[in-house]
Amino acid sequence: MKKFLSIIALMLALLLVAAPMVAAEEADAAPVEGEEAETASAWTAPTGIKIYYAENVEGKAPLLDGTISEGEYGKAYRITDPVPANNYGSNHQDLTAEPVADPTAVSEYIDFYFAYDENNVYIAIYEMGPKAIEIVEGKTDRLVPARANWVFNMGFDLNDLSSYFQMQGFKTNVQWAKDEFSYFEFGKKNSSPIAAYDLISEAVIRKTDIEKNEDVGFGDLLSSNGNPNYADGQCAMTMEFKFEKSVVAQALNACYFTDYDTISNAMYFGCSTNQYQRNSEASGQYYKWTGNTDIRQILIDNPAAYTDFGIYEGSTREFLFDLIVFGDENTEIQIADPFPVRPETEPEETEPEVTEPEITEAPADETEAPAGETEAPADEGGCGGTVAVAGIALVAALGTCTAFVAKKKED
Repeated sequence: MKKFLSIIALMLALLLVAAPMVAAEEADAAPVEGEEAETASAWTAPTGIKIYYAENVEGKAPLLDGTISEGEYGKAYRITDPVPANNYGSNHQDLTAEPVADPTAVSEYIDFYFAYDENNVYIAIYEMGPKAIEIVEGKTDRLVPARANWVFNMGFDLNDLSSYFQMQGFKTNVQWAKDEFSYFEFGKKNSSPIAAYDLISEAVIRKTDIEKNEDVGFGDLLSSNGNPNYADGQCAMTMEFKFEKSVVAQALNACYFTDYDTISNAMYFGCSTNQYQRNSEASGQYYKWTGNTDIRQILIDNPAAYTDFGIYEGSTREFLFDLIVFGDENTEIQIADPFPVRPETEPEETEPEVTEPEITEAPADETEAPAGETEAPADEGGCGGTVAVAGIALVAALGTCTAFVAKKKED
């Protein structure tokens, strides 16, 4: 009988110990939350968009000095067939109405360069201006347009083609910088709380008489105009811009009340010119060089073609910006979060001040705790706490068996 009771007590104790261990193993085997979740689909560019790939210039950043050296920015995208436009390049020009587009007022070509590194984006432009023309009717003056007014559109929210910055005019340090610098939201033009130099960290604009090989203008966005009026010969324009990604993020936050830390690894871009006056009687002629993809027929066939990009049904928009990718053809577009969740910063740990404890005599009427009486430890929870309880149960069970056997012997 004694042996039988001992065996029963031991089996009960083992069951109590094994139960929490099995539960712990089952918990460890549970799948991690989200482990089987599908991977989010990659961003898809708008239908029909033209894409340019920027050169990685990490460790060999371009020097913004008004000269574009061979290989400094990588590949040149040369455009020789801009689209005649009106209203600062927002609409196509009606070529069946008067006046028709003036082919003598268009530049010979424009080269566009795009580059990037870890912290910056670079855009460089080289324009070979319109050729001089002979004035007939007994005049021998060789006239060229006095200047080009420029319009730049730069969008950094890839999911919203209706939100972008616009810089326009001809005076680089006045109109480009602030007077004609604005931002669009939901397709509506707004006065900007910032200036172009709050978006563009560095800029150099240089205008050169190519026949004389002399500079006729050199400027930036702050101190002087790099695009003055000049009609004595054919001119070339060189423009270099540097965008710091963190500065662009701050510009977006200032205008759109976002909280960007950085920007996506791609951006929208458009560029138009208005060649302004060969003589006092001539009017300007607009041409759209980049961002000139015609989407009128696309919207007729599918009015909802661009609703995911902020161009909704019923829109009268006619052109689609181009896309500049900071990488090559294999680069996956990563959309910057306008409201990133940042980890909370923990307060700095400081060592507690060590003080000597004050020693006082125990009160005379204080009695000591009975021998063997101790305070029970706090329950730590989890498997460890359960195992401890099981251990106590084991001791209790064995003690019960022993007492039972002892009693049996006495009887």
